[in-house]
Amino acid sequence: MARVKALSAYKMAKRIYAREDNVYDKKVVSKKLITDILLMYMDECRKALAEGERIEISKVGSIIPEVKVHIGNFNLPMCNKDGENPPYTKLKITRNNLLSDTMNRNLLRNIENGIYGLDKLPFSRQQMDILKKSGYIPADAEIKNGDDE
Repeated sequence: MARVKALSAYKMAKRIYAREDNVYDKKVVSKKLITDILLMYMDECRKALAEGERIEISKVGSIIPEVKVHIGNFNLPMCNKDGENPPYTKLKITRNNLLSDTMNRNLLRNIENGIYGLDKLPFSRQQMDILKKSGYIPADAEIKNGDDE
């Protein structure tokens, strides 16, 4: 799948600074200040997750830390400590209904307009083949900037 560059604190600060609805005095509130605030927010999120707190991000969803213990089934991974299976942690990420609906609506609108995927996340070759076989997209459809899998 095509690799999409991640949205860093600096890139997010640039977007916030450039927004039309940014009512703050740009002489006082700089991109650097916004970046610093976002970095503090991200650091607090990291600390909270490391302590086992759930993070709710308004209009996006939740990041939920989980602790796991192997229960001895057939899918055990390779042991990493002298034949033991130590407990481990995972993150579960959920999105709220508004974001889910918006993403799905954008995807379906893009398909209708001949864009196969989200604007910065095209379908893979395998996904395209499945959608072509099912008749969901035309058999002659091509990916723009997609991968070669």
